[in-house]
Amino acid sequence: MGAPLLIRYRSQFTRNVDLSNHPHLITIQWGYSEHPSGMPSSNELVAMNNFEAALVDEVERDVLGVLVAVITNAGVRKWVFYAKHTEQFVQRFSTIAINHPSEASTPDIWFDPGWSHFFQDIVPEDCL
Repeated sequence: MGAPLLIRYRSQFTRNVDLSNHPHLITIQWGYSEHPSGMPSSNELVAMNNFEAALVDEVERDVLGVLVAVITNAGVRKWVFYAKHTEQFVQRFSTIAINHPSEASTPDIWFDPGWSHFFQDIVPEDCL
C-alpha cells in the first residue's frame, strides 16, 4: 500500500527444529506516528528498541519465550514471540511495561503449536 515494510526474523528456526516447548503465539503492537519515511521517528525508534531489548532480556533469559520476528509497517511495530507459558509471559511483559513506559499494546495470545503464523505468514517461502 505504498508504505515501507521492514521484517526482521530469526532464520535459525526451521520446521526441522523441535518447537513443541513454545506452543503459544504472542504478539505485541506499538503504534507510532509515521515519519515521512514511513518508519518511526528517531525518538520513537530509540524507545521501541529499549523496550524490545528489555523484554527480550526478560523472557529469553530462561527461554520462557523467544522473539521470532519484528514487523514494522504503516504506523505499527509488531513483535512476534512464541512462549512456553502465557501467564508468566504476561507477568514479565507487565513488569517491563511499567519500567519502560511505552505505547505497547497488551499481548494478544493464540495457541499455535506448529508455528503456522511464523512459517506461513512471516518467513518467505524461499527461505525455508
